[in-house]
Amino acid sequence: MNTNMNMMELPIVNNKIISKALTYKSFSSPLIYKSVELPVDMKPTEMLIKVKAASFNPIDILLKNFCPQHFGNEDKGIGNEFAGVVVNSGQSAKFNKGDNIYGASLLPFTPVGTFSEYYILDTKKALVFNKIPKGMGFSEAAALPIATGTAFTCLDQYHGNLKGKNVLILGAGTSIGMNTIQFAKKFYKTDKIVATCSENSASKVQSLGADLTVDYKKGETFKVNSVKKFVEAHGLFDVVIDCVRDNSLFDVTDDVIKNQSEGGIFVRVTRPRIINDGESRFAHWQPALRLFKYKWGARFGYHAKFSEVLFEKNNSFGDRVEMLWNENNFKPVIDRECNAFTEFQQAFDAVASGKTDGRVVCTF
Repeated sequence: MNTNMNMMELPIVNNKIISKALTYKSFSSPLIYKSVELPVDMKPTEMLIKVKAASFNPIDILLKNFCPQHFGNEDKGIGNEFAGVVVNSGQSAKFNKGDNIYGASLLPFTPVGTFSEYYILDTKKALVFNKIPKGMGFSEAAALPIATGTAFTCLDQYHGNLKGKNVLILGAGTSIGMNTIQFAKKFYKTDKIVATCSENSASKVQSLGADLTVDYKKGETFKVNSVKKFVEAHGLFDVVIDCVRDNSLFDVTDDVIKNQSEGGIFVRVTRPRIINDGESRFAHWQPALRLFKYKWGARFGYHAKFSEVLFEKNNSFGDRVEMLWNENNFKPVIDRECNAFTEFQQAFDAVASGKTDGRVVCTF
């Protein structure tokens, strides 16, 4: 159904919606708010969103910091995740005026990102869009789209019932890692969860459901020995989910993960790695040969199965998130909240540091 709001309620000038949007030109230019123009009329698959909250993620940092000057002098919007209110929708759009939704749409180097007062979401191009569960705030919802979707996608790589299985999560202090812990424990009813993270993240990771945390900062030998010690007491892992491109286990996988003939699987999240990412800094010096050897061995039936996950268009996890939220079995992972107009640079820098425990959300 096509729902149009009273146009008097929108900031319209010369038949264009005027919106303040956070923009940049290249890696060397500052982030700055500018007025942008959006069309008044929606295409059939489009929704006009009044943005209430948006979150930075590593993809935003990479796109901005690696945007060369020869890409043009045009302003480029930043941000791909949001939560807000539908104020106008096309006839084929899923939601209507007044619906509170969250979503993500990765469209690099376009004039307007989700850090904008108003944002047009094309449901044909969006990665995800779902209604915000009842009782969840906009800030909490803005932390959901990519991290929760990727976490569920990783766990779904296991073919079989995860109930009672043992799971190892590498990089559990990341947003994806902390969501994976919650979904593994509360939705799939796994047994033991071992999580590698920093000492600073350990208490938060344990509160979300990890049974054992291993401080990766104590070195590779400590980490590997800690994992092996767990295996001696509880048996081989059924699933390993690597959120940070950690190559340290590839030489000992047969000692810690079940073979693929028994359903064992090693899942790696493929995502951009930003410089100074604390959870993945060891990836700089770990030899790529380990990964190469492991992938070839897994291809021919040796070791656990190897699977790489890059989050793509997927709305299927929304119902699961809503169910867990309604059961009080899910907590959106947020490191901090910032003001979108006055603290956006602090938020951007925090994500770029790689030292956040969850999403950095900015409210409008």
